[in-house]
Amino acid sequence: MREAPPRHDELLSQNAEINALLLQQAELNLTALHRPIERFSRLVSRPAFIVGALGLAALWISVNLVMKAEGRAPWDEPPFYWLQGVLALLSLLITMTVLIGQSRQGELAEQRAQLQLQVVLLTEQRTAKLIALLEELRHDLPNVADRVDEEAEVLQHATNPEMILHTLNDGEDVPGAVREQRDP
Repeated sequence: MREAPPRHDELLSQNAEINALLLQQAELNLTALHRPIERFSRLVSRPAFIVGALGLAALWISVNLVMKAEGRAPWDEPPFYWLQGVLALLSLLITMTVLIGQSRQGELAEQRAQLQLQVVLLTEQRTAKLIALLEELRHDLPNVADRVDEEAEVLQHATNPEMILHTLNDGEDVPGAVREQRDP
């Protein structure tokens, strides 16, 4: 007895599990240094961080100006060199955090692109096989007209990715591909 095909919700569930597995794999690849950087990145990417940083800078300036107005020695007189140093250090840390995060996201995107390429190639091979089987069936069935279908003849062969890559690298047109028109 044949097994019933999976329902739509079962397919969605399987896809969600695959996505969760990919995310879990990405988390396993994090180093001990990546984890605090990721936490810091999540902290500085919140709107509350900007409001807090601006509030602290305003408080810093206010306290120093009030101390100067009262005749006491402020710890950071205008033009607030210490504040500038703290903000420059914070800017450096945020910049490095963003670059590290982008690098990691780029690696994850590359993995997903490789997975997507494998799925697309497998789907294309399956489609070519289905066309070949349909063509064979069409030739074998007595009540179906046996004719030559040049398009089906071409489509029943899986595309050679190496040939496409070679053609693209040489700047030639790929059969069936549409190139963008450029003005001279």
